[in-house]
Amino acid sequence: MVDALRAAHRALRPRGVLVDLRPDASRPPRLVAGGRVRGTLAPRPGSRGDDLAADAAVTAVVDAGLFRRGRGAGHLWHGTTFASLAELSAYVRSNRRWPAFAPGARRALAPFRNGPIVCRRAVKFELLDRLAP
Repeated sequence: MVDALRAAHRALRPRGVLVDLRPDASRPPRLVAGGRVRGTLAPRPGSRGDDLAADAAVTAVVDAGLFRRGRGAGHLWHGTTFASLAELSAYVRSNRRWPAFAPGARRALAPFRNGPIVCRRAVKFELLDRLAP
C-alpha cells in the first residue's frame, strides 16, 4: 500500500487532497431486517492485521513527509440491499473479507428470507493533504 500512496502523491498537484477509504474490520457489517439489526458477519482471520498494515502504510508516508493528516477522519456506513436471504448468503459465500455469518445471525434472519435485508458495512476514511517533495 505504501507504493500506491507514493504513486498517489506523484499524481496529485501540490496541496491536493487524497481521500483514503478502506474497509474497517473493527466494525463488523450489520445485517438489518424489519428495521432492526438482526446480526453481523464474521471476518476472515487476518482481516484486522490487514487493517493494521494499511494504517502503518499511511503513517509511513506521513512520517516520510509526503502527506499531512488533513481536515477529517472517521468512518461511515455503506448499505447494500439484498432481495432475499439466499442472495445475501451467496454474497457472503463469495466475500473474501466477510466470508461467514456471525453465530446466530442466519437463524435471526430466517423470518426475513424473502427480504429485503440490508448489509451495512463500515468504511474508514481519512483526508491526507499532499506536501511538496
